[in-house]
Amino acid sequence: MTYKLACKDMGVMCPFVAEGETMDEMMEIAVKHAKEEHGYTDEQLNDPETQKAIKAAIRKE
Repeated sequence: MTYKLACKDMGVMCPFVAEGETMDEMMEIAVKHAKEEHGYTDEQLNDPETQKAIKAAIRKE
């Protein structure tokens, strides 16, 4: 099973799409991208509501 996340699924106008094998891998990819490309801080990304929103946008394929 593959997991997929697209920034557009988070309401962000960005062409980024990631694929991974596990939910943990997807969270690592999402956090790294959000920090490097969108300027999110660790504090923002560790917020439970932000974590919940990211997980909700990750799809199983």
